Amino acid sequence: MAFPNPASFAKGDKNEIPEVEQLGTITLEQLNAYHCNNEERRLLSLFGDVFDVTSSEKGYGKEGAYKEYAGHDITLAISLMKTDEQWLDKFVKMEKKWIDDAKGWVDYMECKYPRCGKLDKWEEDPESWPELTPEEKEAINKCVIM
Repeated sequence: MAFPNPASFAKGDKNEIPEVEQLGTITLEQLNAYHCNNEERRLLSLFGDVFDVTSSEKGYGKEGAYKEYAGHDITLAISLMKTDEQWLDKFVKMEKKWIDDAKGWVDYMECKYPRCGKLDKWEEDPESWPELTPEEKEAINKCVIM
């Protein structure tokens, strides 16, 4: 079963995206400062593109549905549809399916939020990053029943 294109969930058009201060290239430590409890500004990174998600209090604020994502690189987490901290800021070789799934979310983010910088970690060659451990691969497929 295929997931719908995330961009189809976006409402409005790109003209409604607010202008925000551009940060240029930032480090992971700098990105981590823009977490859900940061009242001034909340950011996240997807494939190294930093998006300002401050406008979505319900999504990325203190009580937001995706508050865990604010202040982090979410590329692996969103490709796996996980919100657990262990998948955030994790730079590993990704399977083609994961890359394709995460790239669908780039369209969504571009429709909803302004880009404001780049994450320096993505200037590295992703092929040089380590692979997931066997335990991590097993955790990906673990079903959680609530």
